[in-house]
Amino acid sequence: TQLTDAAGINEGKEIFMKNCVSCHGQEGGGLVGPNLTDDYWINGGGIKNIFKTIKYGVPAKGMISWQTQLDPKKMQAVASYVMSLHGTNPANAKAPEGTKWEVTKSDSTKAI
Repeated sequence: TQLTDAAGINEGKEIFMKNCVSCHGQEGGGLVGPNLTDDYWINGGGIKNIFKTIKYGVPAKGMISWQTQLDPKKMQAVASYVMSLHGTNPANAKAPEGTKWEVTKSDSTKAI
């Protein structure tokens, strides 16, 4: 479930800044890893797919699994922060990769 409260998003941002910026950049525009701010996703968008990607990683693409380092609440927080980056259009963002993600009703689950 996506968190939308400031505390949850801020916790996710702290985790992202500590663990994810080396591949995704400080603003999520992508470096070695893909751009997390556009409509295109390599492994599926939406909170469920983002959580799953964080949990299990994408070893073939060099992304580690975070399930042994982050508990489920922390993975939920960082996935929610990633969701909050959508549409922010950072400078020098990588070009779209993957498939355009269309939000469905089951993807839009949010918790306050």
